[in-house]
Amino acid sequence: MKRILISFLFVIAAIAAEPADKVREAAEGWTEAAVKQDKAGLERFLAADLQYAHAGGQTQDKQQYITAVTSGAPRYESFSFSGLTIRIYGRSAVLTGFVDVKMAGQTVFRVRTLQVYTENHHAWQMAAHQSTRITTR
Repeated sequence: MKRILISFLFVIAAIAAEPADKVREAAEGWTEAAVKQDKAGLERFLAADLQYAHAGGQTQDKQQYITAVTSGAPRYESFSFSGLTIRIYGRSAVLTGFVDVKMAGQTVFRVRTLQVYTENHHAWQMAAHQSTRITTR
């Protein structure tokens, strides 16, 4: 009985979770999958029609991004989000903020990010990504 009650509480908590929390989980999910070079994780958190624009100007669709990340070029070591704002627009969301990116063999650099998420089959997925590198003078 206790096991059923605990399962029920987890289901209720998942249903009651705020959409912004689910978008944040999706953002953290794709970054974790990118660091681990986890193809299944990337497939889960990236929308089929993803448009990904890197801070250097390179653009990729979903399959190009997954192929690049899982082949080790680029090799991400970590992503650290800060100053995040998530706005929900029905079944779409816009995430803005800063990300400190650490890639293998490079120093950490900061980008300003804009990400668009869409809710597909009750799961949030990134549909668009744009980063701009922040330079210090």
